[in-house]
Amino acid sequence: MASQAASQAAGLGPPAASQPFAEIAEPSEAATLPSGPVLQGRVGGLRSAVIHIVPGEDHTVHSSEGGNEHFGYGLACTQGHRTGMEDAHSVELDLDPETGTALFGVFDGHGGRQVADLCAANVVDAVLSSPAYQRGDVGEGLREAFFELDNRALACAEAHLAGATATVALVRGDRLYVAGVGDSRCVLSHAGTAQVLTNDHKPDDPKERARIQNAGGFVVWGRVNANLNISRALGDASFKQDKNLSASEQQVSPDPDVRCVTLTRHDTFMVLACDGLWNALPEQQVVAYVQRRLNLRHTLGAVAEGLVAEAMQPQRCAHDNVTVVVVQFNDAVQASQMTIGSGAVDSTTSADAAAATASPPHV
Repeated sequence: MASQAASQAAGLGPPAASQPFAEIAEPSEAATLPSGPVLQGRVGGLRSAVIHIVPGEDHTVHSSEGGNEHFGYGLACTQGHRTGMEDAHSVELDLDPETGTALFGVFDGHGGRQVADLCAANVVDAVLSSPAYQRGDVGEGLREAFFELDNRALACAEAHLAGATATVALVRGDRLYVAGVGDSRCVLSHAGTAQVLTNDHKPDDPKERARIQNAGGFVVWGRVNANLNISRALGDASFKQDKNLSASEQQVSPDPDVRCVTLTRHDTFMVLACDGLWNALPEQQVVAYVQRRLNLRHTLGAVAEGLVAEAMQPQRCAHDNVTVVVVQFNDAVQASQMTIGSGAVDSTTSADAAAATASPPHV
């Protein structure tokens, strides 16, 4: 215990369970913050320590932001405590202009970045070319797109030893569709409460273990064949060699969980991120952090940068690449407030208040 306390005092090891974010107190203080992340000083409202960089690491935070009438997004990523960057992402605000559909995706590579890059470059085409999507079945279209991306990865000789997790969100009107394999996550802020819309696919899960064993594999140390610590992914050809089994029955399956929720005025933003963020920060803290920064009028790009910087702090120390996409639903933001004079008040009715405490409905 003494050694653990000494390590935490030195900023090493996992944070104490009750350790809060280093918040700023007043909106006026936000004006003094730097426009971009730094390694020492202030980072998006957070007090930052010096991060000791070892050869091969790159702590540069790359960010961008954009939007249209219906959506705004901020994106940030860093190679961080790895000798290479294997994350990738995709944002398409006009996936289907006739229906106002937008797409957001994060891909976390392993064994190389080839599959993650391939997915980011091909996900839009895979969705649009899906027969189910073309006939209007968005959820099944997303599922078909994952199988198509997997086929393209398996056909790529350069990607033979690589794989990637994938979390992709499609938004059409008030419907949010989320598909995922692996342990990247999509988290929706529902009235300020974190709603996790994805499942982590781990080999120790009984259903996953049964499929792995039925396909001739085994699970030890929480890894498929003592190797891969996720049980569903795109690519990973060496785990998909049984020609008598379908793609979804292989040791590592590309079959995503697909979920659809109906967005309400209480669903104002979502966060998609690879496990580099979620291994460092719990979902509710992430939602609270984003909401506070938005209340302080930080840009979405700065909000995403701040999350990456916080995950990289020594006391949390994400030993991984970190990629974060923060998506704001402009229609919900506008619907959740009405302006009276120069101030904004929440126009929540008693019925709305009851809905705010409930989970978003499934479809």
